[in-house]
Amino acid sequence: MPLLLKSCATLHTLIFKGLVHRVTNRCEDACNPQNPNQKKEERMEKKKEVSCLQTCGVKVLEMSDYGGCFQELEQMRHFLGNLECLETVKVGVVPENEGRNAEFVRVDVMTLPKLSSKCTIQFI
Repeated sequence: MPLLLKSCATLHTLIFKGLVHRVTNRCEDACNPQNPNQKKEERMEKKKEVSCLQTCGVKVLEMSDYGGCFQELEQMRHFLGNLECLETVKVGVVPENEGRNAEFVRVDVMTLPKLSSKCTIQFI
């Protein structure tokens, strides 16, 4: 993903079907900063690095099949905290979370800090 974002200067929309990926040593700055396999010092150093997300102009982020598990929430935190030009986030909650659990998923996402003051979050 870092290579894609660096090579597509005019990319304005990112669409994901599900967020959880398997963390490997080749993921670079797209990885979840809370990788449990990293030592605390490595995670702190990683947070100081500039993310490829901070330098791209993505305005719309769409996610389908969002379940709201811890890993997905941390990845969502990473996107919201690093995409400076973000204006709209569209989140499609997985059908299993419709109903009672959907409200918890919505609250979790809505309370995440956002780098962009223009960012609005929509649940679809």
